[in-house]
Amino acid sequence: MTHEEKKKLYAALAAPFAEEAVERTDGRVTGKGYSTVGLKYQFVVNRMNEVLGLGGWRVHRTIRTKEITTAKGRPAYESVAEVTIELGEWIDGNFVAWADAVADGGHVSMSEPDSIKGSYTNAVKKCCAFFGVGRQAYEGTLDDDNVPQDGDVAPVTHVAPPSSAPVAQRPASPPPPPVVQTLPTRPSAPPRNRLTSKQLAAIWAIARKLGFEQQALRQMVKSKFNAQPEFLTRDQASALIGSLAQEAGNGHADEMRQPGEEG
Repeated sequence: MTHEEKKKLYAALAAPFAEEAVERTDGRVTGKGYSTVGLKYQFVVNRMNEVLGLGGWRVHRTIRTKEITTAKGRPAYESVAEVTIELGEWIDGNFVAWADAVADGGHVSMSEPDSIKGSYTNAVKKCCAFFGVGRQAYEGTLDDDNVPQDGDVAPVTHVAPPSSAPVAQRPASPPPPPVVQTLPTRPSAPPRNRLTSKQLAAIWAIARKLGFEQQALRQMVKSKFNAQPEFLTRDQASALIGSLAQEAGNGHADEMRQPGEEG
């Protein structure tokens, strides 16, 4: 595989994910004290299979599990997984790797199987990020929906403490009024205009019907809208769906394919 072929493969692996692939956790619900934004495990596996093909990669894992006691005194299980992922191909019954990566993942659960599963999926997602899959989660650029949508911050009132001077040293007087300080409100997040997950699914479905390869469709959309399919606006997505649907209805796709892709 040439250097240029590897660059194209990396671009396909590192392509942005649809919104439906994103998962968010609320630290107030999980009890971890912090919120997270990441990718669902199955979507990461799907990307590896779609780009590399079945049998184009394999996983080696080692998992260690031990019983622990949580801070609240409850019994639990802690698992740590070390995962190695190899990219390659099968030749004469032997897997010949041309790239590999290693990553660790940990998870604590009340259930031992859940602990093992959690550590393994965490390690796999981190390992795949070495090849570009889901790298946005670790860059902090996963999507454009990270701005909180919960409206303005409620005003906070600060009351000045009463004076500690002895009453006998000054005439009695009414207490001073409370000092109220209102914190500035946080501006609401701008309305989101990116295409919906249903629109993205429709684009890929019609494109497959027309015989588009993934990279060919991306190049076509990039040249037409100067954006990848996942980052089109809703109006752009509607226009693209209409154009693709018309081609599908006419039974030909030659007018929209890239030069050199006829046939």
